[in-house]
Amino acid sequence: MSGRGKASGETETGIPLSEWIPHSLFVQQTCGGNKPKNNPSSKHYLIPALRVAFSLADQICKAEEVDRFPTPSSEWIDSIVIQLQSSNPKEVAIENVFDTNFTDNGDIRVEILPSLFDNDKTDNEAGQMDGVLYSLGIVFYQIVSGGELPAELELKQIEERPDAVENGTEEGDLFEVFNPFLQSGTVDLVGELSMHEHLLSDYKLSDDDSTSYEHDIGIGLQGDGPRKKRSQNESCNMCAVSVEPLKEKGLPGSLCDLIANMLDCANGTLRKDETYHDISEVRDDLQLMLDKPSIYLHDQDMGRLSMTGLQFGDTVFGRNAELSTIKDAYRRTVSGDSELVTIYGQSGTGKSLLAHEFGKHVLSHGGVLLSGKFDQLEQGKPFSALASAFNQYCGTLLQNCELKQSKQKLTHQINHALGREAYHLAKLIPNLATILGLQLHSIIHDEGCINAQKRLQYLLCRFVEVISNLFAAPVTLFLDDLQWADSASIEAVNQLLLTGGLAAQNTSFFFLGCYREGETDNFNPLWRSLCNNNLVNARSTQVKLDCMDEHTLNTMMSETLCLSPRLTRTLSNVIYHKTKGNPLFVSRLLRSLNKEGLLRPSLSRRRWEWNMKKIQSRRLPDDVAIFLTDSLRELPDKVQSALFVLSCFGASSESAFVESQGLDRNILENLEIAVAEGLVDKIDDQYRFAHDRIQEAAYNTKPAHKRSVIHFKYGLELSSLLLGDEDTSASASVLFTAVNQLNLGGPPAVQDKSHYITAAQLNLRAGKKAMEMSDYETAYSYFDSGISFLRKKHWQQHYALSLELYSLAAKCAFTNSDHTSLKLLIAEVVMKAHFFEDKLDVLYFETCALAISSRLPESIERGVEILSKLGIELRWGGSSMEACVQVTKDLLSGYTDDEILNTRRMTDPTMIMAMKFLGKMETGMSQIMPKSAPHVMQRIIQLSLSHGMSPVSPIGFVHLGSYIAKLGDISEGYHYVKLAHTLLDRVGSRESAGEVICFGTPVRAYVEPLQAALKYHDEGYAASMASGVNLQTTREKCAKVINFTYERKMFIFMTQHQCLQKSVLKLIGTDEMPKYTSAEEENILATNYSVRTSYYFWRAFTSFMFRSYDDSKHYAEKYLDCVGNTWANLFLQHALHAFYIGLVSFWVARKSKDGQQWHERGKRSKLALKKWAESSQWTFENKWYLLEAEESYCNNDFDAAKTYYEKAIAAAKSHKFVHEEALACELAGYFHLELGDNEKATKHFLLAHEKYHEWGAFEKCNSLFKFVEGIRTLYLPMTRARAELEENILLSLSLSKRILMANSTTPITDLYEYNTTS
Repeated sequence: MSGRGKASGETETGIPLSEWIPHSLFVQQTCGGNKPKNNPSSKHYLIPALRVAFSLADQICKAEEVDRFPTPSSEWIDSIVIQLQSSNPKEVAIENVFDTNFTDNGDIRVEILPSLFDNDKTDNEAGQMDGVLYSLGIVFYQIVSGGELPAELELKQIEERPDAVENGTEEGDLFEVFNPFLQSGTVDLVGELSMHEHLLSDYKLSDDDSTSYEHDIGIGLQGDGPRKKRSQNESCNMCAVSVEPLKEKGLPGSLCDLIANMLDCANGTLRKDETYHDISEVRDDLQLMLDKPSIYLHDQDMGRLSMTGLQFGDTVFGRNAELSTIKDAYRRTVSGDSELVTIYGQSGTGKSLLAHEFGKHVLSHGGVLLSGKFDQLEQGKPFSALASAFNQYCGTLLQNCELKQSKQKLTHQINHALGREAYHLAKLIPNLATILGLQLHSIIHDEGCINAQKRLQYLLCRFVEVISNLFAAPVTLFLDDLQWADSASIEAVNQLLLTGGLAAQNTSFFFLGCYREGETDNFNPLWRSLCNNNLVNARSTQVKLDCMDEHTLNTMMSETLCLSPRLTRTLSNVIYHKTKGNPLFVSRLLRSLNKEGLLRPSLSRRRWEWNMKKIQSRRLPDDVAIFLTDSLRELPDKVQSALFVLSCFGASSESAFVESQGLDRNILENLEIAVAEGLVDKIDDQYRFAHDRIQEAAYNTKPAHKRSVIHFKYGLELSSLLLGDEDTSASASVLFTAVNQLNLGGPPAVQDKSHYITAAQLNLRAGKKAMEMSDYETAYSYFDSGISFLRKKHWQQHYALSLELYSLAAKCAFTNSDHTSLKLLIAEVVMKAHFFEDKLDVLYFETCALAISSRLPESIERGVEILSKLGIELRWGGSSMEACVQVTKDLLSGYTDDEILNTRRMTDPTMIMAMKFLGKMETGMSQIMPKSAPHVMQRIIQLSLSHGMSPVSPIGFVHLGSYIAKLGDISEGYHYVKLAHTLLDRVGSRESAGEVICFGTPVRAYVEPLQAALKYHDEGYAASMASGVNLQTTREKCAKVINFTYERKMFIFMTQHQCLQKSVLKLIGTDEMPKYTSAEEENILATNYSVRTSYYFWRAFTSFMFRSYDDSKHYAEKYLDCVGNTWANLFLQHALHAFYIGLVSFWVARKSKDGQQWHERGKRSKLALKKWAESSQWTFENKWYLLEAEESYCNNDFDAAKTYYEKAIAAAKSHKFVHEEALACELAGYFHLELGDNEKATKHFLLAHEKYHEWGAFEKCNSLFKFVEGIRTLYLPMTRARAELEENILLSLSLSKRILMANSTTPITDLYEYNTTS
């Protein structure tokens, strides 16, 4: 009988099985070197032999499916042919048939001769199956033994052959005479197996385990009840065969047991769990041996297991679908998108194990993997898991010699990308400091940065960008136990997701997190932000893990015990009903059963066995936590104590750290016992709980009130290890750990009054250290805890400590946008501080909070009041902006740039604070009091020259440059902007970097090419519109900045950007509405001229783009009414506004009765653009040309208009302003249409449509499509040229309409591909 058909191109040859066996053995001797002859246990022979056995079983199974059964016989081997197949004809030549490589790698197929299938299915199915199993078992015996017939069968043949010859039996009839299947009676096997009785002593079974073993040593020892007695009224009887000779040949025990169980049919008494019921079970077991030989074929080291106990690997069972989901998300990341995947489920369901399995996939595909773990008892450490993940990765780079060259490139790229700002990142990642060669203690830390946490987020994003680009691979960050995450870490992850794939073309970021279901605070802002993919603009996938089902649990049991699934099914069923399939519960229960001897390795049988009755009767709690607690109580008291100590410090601790505490001299010895019990893992010199549930169980072995006292005691003992103010990563770690222990104890745990102040001082020190690491959330918690340790009259007795704790807590509350706590802290300091100067810090945070909360007038009024008390009067009633700027220029005329840059540093603390107030007022007044803002700038520069340069000084110089540029002198303004940037580096602080970049970049854009200037700053993302960035990209960026401002309640900036967002959405053609609305929006529009001007401009812009004349005129008039009261600074918006308001003005001038007034407005815009074009031809030339064309059109100078239209189109194309190229083409189309040149007009409209489409303005394309469809039949004569033109128009114009209807959010890359295909 044949298996499958021969594949095309394959060649095969066949030989009898009886010949294949000796030849294959000969081959293995040739390739096996010095191995003994006829060694069937060699892998060179055994694996092909198993393939033959599997193929044979498979062929019989297929025959049974069509109700064909082979005739039982002990000489099947003569009716079996081996077919060897190969695509190479030379391989199957007879001399190469037994080549080793061919035998190992070729396709072996068994063919059974038809003569074996003479009989059909009988009524006695069980008896017939026994015969088939027995016959196949004999064949297997011969295959694996190297061709030997079982001794029992040979003996019977020898005993009966003489009688057969005497009776004249022919040689061909010998089989019928000597066939054991045709003999009557039963076979007594007691004598056969008496030689093996000595093996029974190895089992040492109790009375409950006693089972009749005298029949066959190969039967299983589960103790699951008596064997099943099969009927003896069968047509044939079978001769008992022992497999001991196979074991003596060194064949694996599992293979010997498989053959023994098949031959066991001869006894007539069968154990139900171990006996095969059909050939398919045999086939499945052989398949497992071939697929996983290390588990199911090779013998386990039972001697070692009897010493070490049951061992669990890191295999993930039953999670293929979930793993595939995560891998799919990761593959999407490779394309450049950010992805967020969270795994959640009950405790112990294998979340971390699944994540680690995915980590192997990342590393095997060349990805970069960073992993960390949050800890409930280590929440006081800044960025605990995040910092650990990055630090471990950098440590790997340091230790791996093969990455030496990569480390050098990394150093170069980080220095290039981050500059000296890398210091702040190195404070968080000590191993990065080693890579960069930084001496952290030698660098003065800048504590003046209010936005230090945002700075750190930016630095982390750049670091990830550098890593991703360096290794050309996605960066994967895995954080475990997110239910204990701190908000600062989650915000950092949000920022990584927000910027992933945008910072650079080759940058991609993938985040994987695990959290325990039911233990997260759904009202926590960090969870809202992390799980809300609308906020982070990253695709989010959630993967839920449930407990294992019975099948998966049996697979786990099977592979753990290295036994066939059919042998473990009964045991796994019992375990499932006791644990409900919780993986942690299962593993701990099996360890417990192994420890009690109910699940044990058998040295004689070389496999695991168990006491089913006692396991079934074992009573267990329903909750794994209770089970773990009960298990821990069974340990010796000293081991319990050691585990409790370890649990107090989190999920893991270094052995040196544990030993240095002096808490328990024998703690390491007792922890080693816990390691042996499988409760704790020891990796290198680190002790780590095997699961966080075990840590919790160990921690809960003592009541809460005792834990508090112990925590505080440990904190004091650890604080004694701190030496002065030494600034090292090791001392910082001890500091955070010590203070965390003190705070876990809390004030109620204090027993000595002097320790209150000690705890407060240590919290102050830890808070400062956390601020250095830019974790203001954690820093605030330290300061708040320090305040809680202060007793009554602390302002009188410990004034300096109290003032510093409250002031720094106020700074952190402001940075964290915790305005409620900020108010309380400010009130306390204002009430209790002895001197006005001591209140300045908190008063500064108050003015900043007012400014951010859309209360700029109050903020400025408060600043003026405070400066007045410091002796700095501000008067802005008299002189104009021009006069103020001129006075400042005259003041600076006596200084060279070098003298300004080398001016001494400001040292007076009070004056430094006064400069901070001035800097904050300058930014605020620029928005609502633009005519008075130059007076503040003048004061900043005056104080800088007289008292020294401060971190705020660059703000004064950058505003001076902006004012000068606004007044018309672009060159001189650009000079002061560059001076401000240089001064920013000289003062050694980046505190005012945001303001310098914000107000300096627009001036750069009037000199440098716009696309180049944008590398410094995306000015409110309006610059994206000005530079012709694709609208889909602008839409995404705009949404992100609105999300950011909404989360931080920066409603002024949010309202301003929503004006832009509405125009973008209108051009794209989506019905999407703004996601956020502010109750203060109406008030902002009424009081803030800058926002109101922006609002009217974007309305006018949108109306003009869609050719709505009345609306364009209306909103342009509104804009012009309030524009005079806005920014005194020069921004890129001024050029944008002048350009489009100029276009609207010339349009209205051609159609309105008061055309002269509008013509003058347009002319002023044209002259401004012409002047700016002299500074930056690249950015403004095409805009000036288009305004010249529109003015010539108004003046009826049509020849000049034609020239300027073409110049505008060419310049926009040359300078890569695709949207302005489209606009110039469209306006030229209207011009030619009015002149009557309809064909040229339509060609310009067609080109305009193409460029609008390229820009992503699909709704604008649709509008233009309708207009052109309306005019083409009216104005174009029906010619061949018109027909071709119509075809092109319809093809191109309808394309955007179809795309818009299909999906208005289609990525532009897809649109390009679609366009090319069409």
